[in-house]
Amino acid sequence: MALTLSEVVIPTFTKGLTTLSYLLTVAQEHAKSNYLDPDAEYPNARLADDILPLTFQVQNVTKTVRKTLARLEVDDLLARVVKTKELLAGVDRGVIDARADRPLGQQTIQGIPNFFFHLQTAYTILRAKGVPIRKRDYIGSFLAQ
Repeated sequence: MALTLSEVVIPTFTKGLTTLSYLLTVAQEHAKSNYLDPDAEYPNARLADDILPLTFQVQNVTKTVRKTLARLEVDDLLARVVKTKELLAGVDRGVIDARADRPLGQQTIQGIPNFFFHLQTAYTILRAKGVPIRKRDYIGSFLAQ
């Protein structure tokens, strides 16, 4: 049996959102354990002047999922990830699979690299801010069954 488009898209996005939720939670806990305000430390954090901040990265990870199918605080970022995962859980797989051979199916596949770009950038911003996360924290949900 051939692999369907939904079998690629839904688990990939779900695992990526699980990773992002975990990374944001660790960042929030790290800031609090160091007597820092996570909302002052992370949402506007950038890797470089020409790279948009963490808030943008999280918005684009979740927007990519929603599109394929104001300043936020860390709690808002986490809520956005949870809401987007709920969207994925309720999606009609048949609708996604029906698009596989049409241009819209190609856009769905193209959304995956965009999703990973912003997910990786969010991870790197948090690392640059000193959040104690490592490679295993990033890839863990992708390896878990």
